[in-house]
Amino acid sequence: MNLKRRSTVLIILAIVLAVFSIPCFYYIETRFSYTLLDIYLQDHLIPEDVSFSSGNATDIRLNPSSDPIFYIACMPSEVSSNERLRLSCSHFRTLEINGQRFHSGDELYAFAKGLENEPVTMRLYAPRGELLYDGYVEFMFADSVSTMYLTTSENAIDTINATEYDTIPRPQVSATLKTINPDGSLDVIAGADIYRHGNTSFDFFDQKPYNLRLSLSHGLLGMTPGRKWVLKSNGQYSTVALKNEIAFEAARRMGGLAVPESRFVNLYINGKYTGLYQLTQRVQSEDMYYAEGMQALLELDVKYKSRPHSFIFNGTGITIHHPEELSDAQFDAIRTLTESALSAVDSDGDYEKYIDMDSFIKMYVLQDFFVQTDIDGDSLYFYLGEDNRLHAGPVWDFDCSCGHITSGPYHEELTVRSRYFNDFGKLFFNSLEHSDRFMQRVYAYYNRDFSGIIHEYASDKIPEDILRLASSAEMSNAVNQIQEYDKRTDDDPYALKEWVEARADYLDGYYQSPDEYEPVTFYFAWGSMTAGVRRGAALGFVPDDAHPDNTDDIWGGINGFEDAGGNAVNDATTINQPLALYAVYAEDSPTAMYGYFKRPSEDGAESSK
Repeated sequence: MNLKRRSTVLIILAIVLAVFSIPCFYYIETRFSYTLLDIYLQDHLIPEDVSFSSGNATDIRLNPSSDPIFYIACMPSEVSSNERLRLSCSHFRTLEINGQRFHSGDELYAFAKGLENEPVTMRLYAPRGELLYDGYVEFMFADSVSTMYLTTSENAIDTINATEYDTIPRPQVSATLKTINPDGSLDVIAGADIYRHGNTSFDFFDQKPYNLRLSLSHGLLGMTPGRKWVLKSNGQYSTVALKNEIAFEAARRMGGLAVPESRFVNLYINGKYTGLYQLTQRVQSEDMYYAEGMQALLELDVKYKSRPHSFIFNGTGITIHHPEELSDAQFDAIRTLTESALSAVDSDGDYEKYIDMDSFIKMYVLQDFFVQTDIDGDSLYFYLGEDNRLHAGPVWDFDCSCGHITSGPYHEELTVRSRYFNDFGKLFFNSLEHSDRFMQRVYAYYNRDFSGIIHEYASDKIPEDILRLASSAEMSNAVNQIQEYDKRTDDDPYALKEWVEARADYLDGYYQSPDEYEPVTFYFAWGSMTAGVRRGAALGFVPDDAHPDNTDDIWGGINGFEDAGGNAVNDATTINQPLALYAVYAEDSPTAMYGYFKRPSEDGAESSK
């Protein structure tokens, strides 16, 4: 009996334990699951768990925004070309967008395209159905622009992005590069090293420019094969890449100038959309160097002190980039020829003996037309040709142009009418501008050739580029949080086109009859700008001093301009002779209170009025 009773008790106990163990196991499993999930979410981000693919486009990640519950899904051009978009969820079971649920592997192109540029709800659910994330997503689709994918080891790109200006040698990281045509077809797969490019554009803006060195020579997106490339960013303001391309294309249409080949690309690094870039040949690459028949490549360069081969002429640094290996005798020969050319230009002497006139005339017109304020100061290149003369070029770096001066975007009417070499030139072009025989050839070239080139280009090709870039530019501006400067040529591509047309109209008149124009120089605390106004005409404008580098705690506001006699001027002031006008700073401005503004006087001294 005892044995039987014991058996019965044990059976009952086993049944009871089994019954009670079910909720216990469920509770333990659920709590353990939540613990794992909590730990997972601490170490992982939503973009690591949700990605998209389409043909050759794989592992496209969500981009975070300034709002922690809002993401942007940036789709490259091939997604629209293929009309396919597949979802991948690596941890979560269900993705709900605008009330409709999707699982890993589901096709959602038509659905997402129908929500384009519209913020909608996004929810993520765990395998047991728990709501893990409740926020928003916006789908954006690029169109007609090629794509570049760079894949590196985890967080490697952060090493490049943290590179300091004076770091030598600059760190590099290895990557796999893949370029895709707008129709989704594969262009090139290659190994590449990535490293820092640029100065201001790299140090002060979130969208970084990069140098690429391919393991083998490739002709990316149909361009001439090469190993060294540059990804010029569009992060400073919304039209900077377009300005560079407009200047490059104008130079190509001119002929006779060395111009890098270039393409627009949308860049993804480790699946994350980085922005719209201008992919271009590097002017210092061996491929371009040899193609142009250069014996030596030189640059007017603010960074000359860190270069192995450099010298100074009249206070300006000049770097010899190629050949990279120079004997003392070669260096001395190149330096001597360059200094002889500069001296001949300064004295208005026999400079035709040292410089290629055709390229210098065209470079003058190009730089002058686009109001390029880095002129003669930085990123201006020359090369020693096979004819043992200096040639102007290759063309490079038009970030500060078309109304964006070195201190920021500026008064549109003043930049349209500016005569920039009077204020910003240092070497070569500033002196050549005072040579009658050089300027007569400039006038002839502009009137005979360039005027027609730029008018035709502005009316046909620029609008095409604007339309082609519109969706990519909008997507790039959104993820990089590009703020409007409230200056039209920087914020609006169509306003940039209008600026080019207005500049062409103005220079048509100026270059046809330069002697009929008088220089009107506006002096500010930060420098000067000169405009050309037709003699007997009204000034037509008085600029303000509103731009990003003039905040209330730097120079402050101005209350108009006055001439040397203290007489106020306005839009209706008639111009009959050269005129110097001085900004009148507000009494509460730092400039007025601390005497920052030193007016140039007629004898060359400065006054603090």
